[in-house]
Amino acid sequence: MLVTCPKCALAYAIDDAQLGPQGRTVRCASCKSTWHAHKAEEPIDLPMEKVVEKPAAKAPKKLAEVKAKKIPSMYREMIEGQKRHKALMAQGIIWSALAATFVMIMAGAYLLRVDVVKSFPRLAGAYAAVGVPVNAAGIEVLESKMEPTLRNGRFVMSVTLKVRNIRNSDTVVPPVRVHLLDQNNNEFDSIVIPPEGLTLAANETRSIGFIVPDAKNMARNLLVEFDMQAMKDMQRLRPSMLKGDHADPAEDHATPAAHEGDAPHDEHEAAPAGHDTPVADAVPVAEDHGDGHAPAESHDAAPADHGSDAHAPVQKLPELKPAHGASDAGHH
Repeated sequence: MLVTCPKCALAYAIDDAQLGPQGRTVRCASCKSTWHAHKAEEPIDLPMEKVVEKPAAKAPKKLAEVKAKKIPSMYREMIEGQKRHKALMAQGIIWSALAATFVMIMAGAYLLRVDVVKSFPRLAGAYAAVGVPVNAAGIEVLESKMEPTLRNGRFVMSVTLKVRNIRNSDTVVPPVRVHLLDQNNNEFDSIVIPPEGLTLAANETRSIGFIVPDAKNMARNLLVEFDMQAMKDMQRLRPSMLKGDHADPAEDHATPAAHEGDAPHDEHEAAPAGHDTPVADAVPVAEDHGDGHAPAESHDAAPADHGSDAHAPVQKLPELKPAHGASDAGHH
């Protein structure tokens, strides 16, 4: 057998018997290195089993497709009908709830229409549009009369209204809005007459009068309505106009000026708007005064200073007041 030096790789031929079964230590003649040499092991020749090839497994057969049995048409229609019924029921519940809510809102809006219009006066037009006019003022106009006249060189309309309180309690008269119409019944101007604290007792009927300026002498007809929006605005901005309080010093001298002879027949026009004295039915203001008398705004004509000209005009809104007879005017 051949023994190879592990250091210098020099090979030596040696007899197997010299090594023995356990091997022995040998020295390299070239590099003098020693190592333990072993007898080469004989290869073990083991018998090998013959490989027997097994036949390939057969591919599984395709599973046959089993068709579902058709449900009889009677049952199929019944199931589909149940589904449709459930869907319709759900839609019906939703629409019923919406309809019930709408009906409740409309019923509340109808039953509380007066309170609604009082709080939101602009909704009166919406109620009227659907044929449900609302009298939020609680006062109805029974008669109305108008007469064009000339006061101090100015064209004015003397208006008298016969009104009735339709409530069972005292009612404050709201501001009156007057729409001026021309000969073609087209509105060309409007003016708000403050009530000055005028109050009607329960179910009371009264005639009230006021003067409307018509500077261009174009008015041929009038439309009169109680303006709840103006009343709401006055309550917020100018409550004195509703209560009849006069804070203007010029007004403190308006009544004495009338007694001095400047407007002898208009003394009753200076009476407070809240006057509660009973009045004659439908007595127009124009019937109590002839042409040339002071207009409604002339009550403020007397200045605070008695030494100044009593005829100096002071602009003021027309006032709404009871239509008194000439005989009653001297008592106020």
